[in-house]
Amino acid sequence: MTNLPFAATAPVYVGRVGLKARDAERVATFYKSVLGLKELRRAGGVIGLGVDGRELLEIEGSAALREDDPRGAGLFHTAFLLPARADLARWVRHASDSRIALDGASDHLVSEALYLNDPEGNGVEIYVDRDASEWPRDGGTIRMATERLDVDSLMSALGEGDAGWK
Repeated sequence: MTNLPFAATAPVYVGRVGLKARDAERVATFYKSVLGLKELRRAGGVIGLGVDGRELLEIEGSAALREDDPRGAGLFHTAFLLPARADLARWVRHASDSRIALDGASDHLVSEALYLNDPEGNGVEIYVDRDASEWPRDGGTIRMATERLDVDSLMSALGEGDAGWK
């Protein structure tokens, strides 16, 4: 791919996220079926998931974990960047076909994003960056917002006969 999204070319990025889960198998099944991640490794109570051989998520199971207090500080969400707008549209079609519950859908002016929760309440963002040349600016400042996602516009990124998700 020659036109990598801004986040993929930034000098600092998160390589892998670690989650602790009461039921690692259930959480891993969610990320495999909902996001299309593949199991790359399993050792003891740890499951590594990723794509194209690159591990993105490590889930460590522990039955001793208590349910989190939703008012406590912690991870807000894990964000998964898709390569292109058509990929996000394909994911929306997959979510609709699979009846995946969403918590939100936003246009941030620099990106388009969908939000949901995994089985243990961890937030998940699935998004695509707009090309940095399209980002709105006020002088030298990049303007961002949280506006309603135009799903019809997003879905227009799909071509006729476009292949499905995964």
